[in-house]
Amino acid sequence: MDYLPEEAYQRIMKSIPIFCIDFLISFQNRYLLIKRKEEPLKNLYWVIGGRLMFKEKITHAAKRIQEREIGRYFSNFREIGFSNYFFPDKQNSRATHTPTLLFHISVKEMFNPVLDEQHNNFIWSEYIPEELIKQTTFFNNFISK
Repeated sequence: MDYLPEEAYQRIMKSIPIFCIDFLISFQNRYLLIKRKEEPLKNLYWVIGGRLMFKEKITHAAKRIQEREIGRYFSNFREIGFSNYFFPDKQNSRATHTPTLLFHISVKEMFNPVLDEQHNNFIWSEYIPEELIKQTTFFNNFISK
């Protein structure tokens, strides 16, 4: 798969929405959140996720994103919501407008993820990030607002 040079990608991000997929990983009443080192959401704990590449199947993107961000892949994901995020236009931001499908993954145990270079910590939180709840339309009342 061909990838755009960073300069071209930065121009595109300022011109069109970048479609993403996110994964809310849970064990019982705990949610895996990873701390971001880059914009948007720098220094915040958030769900794992990333952009869908041109002509990429969601199953391929799921494997690529999960393995990159947490060092393992879970195929048992299901759609639970949709968001249309607008982020402040900050220098070096990886996105400013990201329509996003949210998938849920239920795991059998809490684990220590192997984080990539874009993240520097993780937690198993009792709470889903408030901004995610606020901006997501959940399907089938997955989360009541």
